Amino acid sequence: MRIAFLTDLHIGTENQHPQGVDIRQNFLDALHFLTEMKPDCLVIGGDVCYQQGDREIYRWVLPHLDALGLPYYVISGNHDDSVLLAEEFRLGADLHGQELYFSRVLDTQTALFLDTARGYCSETQWEWLETQLKSLEGNLLVFMHHPPLLADVKYMDINYPFQQRDRLMTLLKSAPGQVTVVCGHYHAERLILVDNVRVLVTPSLFFQMKHDPVECIIEHYRMGIRELNLFTDRLTSTLHYLEGNRTSTK
Repeated sequence: MRIAFLTDLHIGTENQHPQGVDIRQNFLDALHFLTEMKPDCLVIGGDVCYQQGDREIYRWVLPHLDALGLPYYVISGNHDDSVLLAEEFRLGADLHGQELYFSRVLDTQTALFLDTARGYCSETQWEWLETQLKSLEGNLLVFMHHPPLLADVKYMDINYPFQQRDRLMTLLKSAPGQVTVVCGHYHAERLILVDNVRVLVTPSLFFQMKHDPVECIIEHYRMGIRELNLFTDRLTSTLHYLEGNRTSTK
């Protein structure tokens, strides 16, 4: 099974070009690339909106995803509104209070889709996650917005990390098989291995960040698309970079 993962779209209002980037066109170009990749499904890893959850932006995105003609799954990032997102993307059954989280079976593998939009999970979501892991057999695939650990992008590690990372990593390491976490948020590419947990941090469709500075410094504007291939006994990942669309050199 082939899965495409797009994250940190940061789509603004019509004609809004933050940092001089035509992010709506970036999104459309990324979807066009998927017609060549031919995935079996698509996962959107959060931060659909530029700054904050916006119903009109979700309504602009939705028909473009529907037009792909393949299954897709959407989770929230810290620049989203989980309730609005669930309402507009027909995910009301997966909305638990203010959080949007759910499980699916992709091919034959369990996949958990978490809500870390607030930088942490509620106790209700923790209870659900612990129940899911207790019934787990085999390998696990986890999609979330934040990396579940520090990922050596200093600005993000210092200012915007996942607040419950030790708790989550302890839980994931207790899983019976290999755990692969696919996430974004850091606007950078990272592969991190800890015991049985593999973390794939995926670049943004907006811009990518230099990892060393303690302030936010943009490294480049190419957009990243992650391809995952699920097999019976393994998972492989390929990262594709596309040129971004800039309307200015701001």
